Amino acid sequence: MARVFDVLKYYLYYKYRPREKSREAVRRRQERRLRRHLAYVAGHSPVYRGLKRLEDYPKTDKAFMTEQFDRLNTAGIGREEAERFAVQAERDREFSPKLRGVTVGLSSGTSGQRGIFLVSEKEAARWAGYVLAKFLPGSILGRHSIAFFMRADSNLYQAVNTGRIQMCFFDLSKDMRVHMEKLQALAPEILVGQPSVLLVLAGEKKAGRLTLSPRMVISIAEVLEKEDEARLREAFCLPVIHQVYQCTEGFLASTCCFGTLHINEDIVRIEREYLDEKRFVPVVTDFERKLQPVIRYRLNDILVEKPGGCLCGSPHLALEKIEGREDDVFCFPGLTGGERSVFPDFIRRCFLFAEGEEPVWKAGPGDYRIVQRADGTLAVYADLTKAGERRVQEELSRLSAESSFVLPPVDFLPYGRESGRKLKRVERIRQKEM
Repeated sequence: MARVFDVLKYYLYYKYRPREKSREAVRRRQERRLRRHLAYVAGHSPVYRGLKRLEDYPKTDKAFMTEQFDRLNTAGIGREEAERFAVQAERDREFSPKLRGVTVGLSSGTSGQRGIFLVSEKEAARWAGYVLAKFLPGSILGRHSIAFFMRADSNLYQAVNTGRIQMCFFDLSKDMRVHMEKLQALAPEILVGQPSVLLVLAGEKKAGRLTLSPRMVISIAEVLEKEDEARLREAFCLPVIHQVYQCTEGFLASTCCFGTLHINEDIVRIEREYLDEKRFVPVVTDFERKLQPVIRYRLNDILVEKPGGCLCGSPHLALEKIEGREDDVFCFPGLTGGERSVFPDFIRRCFLFAEGEEPVWKAGPGDYRIVQRADGTLAVYADLTKAGERRVQEELSRLSAESSFVLPPVDFLPYGRESGRKLKRVERIRQKEM
């Protein structure tokens, strides 16, 4: 009952607190919260002992969080102990136990190194209240059902369950076919999952094997491509497909009623490392994380600012999209020497621009992956017609001419993806260090 009360308390706070009306108001509130938060962290986290100003804190990354895990967290939990606990939960597929009252989870490790996150009961309740304030349609006192597709469940996600709100976890380690009957019976009001999973459900609905009519669909964990968003809107008859941009390091962004992603600047502060005039890499400071402080954490995601803000009027930073990981920027020899970097979005456009009068797919719009191998060559995984292969090759050649790089050999292969792995349509495989 205490947990339900805390979730309700935080829901009411975030739902009805006065909103900032300007960037200056956002900055002032962040400064107040930042001072209080850093004072706590400096007194409780051994690795940050005595640091008072944000600029005194070093920029960190996953390697730092891993190496300093024992001295970083304020609960005195060791990394080896936490990792054993989390791995056992994954093996048993039992995610309800806590380690000394603390929720322990594993990130999916798409950046190449698995991360461990710690969340206290209070932080879990605050997170649940914030999420419900952002997305719950209707009153929190009403009955709501949520279908949640994810690789692993967590006490963090189950904190959303408040009696009248039913969150049902669908385990992605199991065959999707076993979920259909349960999903049909649940008839969820809110459907949450990775875009690749949501597209499977959309296909089942379109084929008449699933009759879901959710009021809200929320995309998580993978980049939501514009064309996939359009397919999901059509399949579920919704004007907006919502998105959550969350990682081990915090709940960073969420969509407004117009479908625009906004940085959650009431709970996180973002420093921007610009790659060009609108693309940047975020450096995150989370005001909510006291048990495992996240301060000046440099993600390797590429975010794209939305010019002109958003029609919703929020002063929180608006994003055009999450483009992908910095690691997945393709690198080619330049026509005049040196190297040329090409952002993932330009690679994706080669597929978009390949569409024309001739059919490019063997059987309707399909899925694809474009991978730059360690030797620099490209592998295009897609079930294309011969005309489709020719059109994609032409678009890649056009891109190479426009961007002044030497196009390497391109291999066209049947589409396939590893089960249980996040879909990355544009991926660069780097040479492993010896």
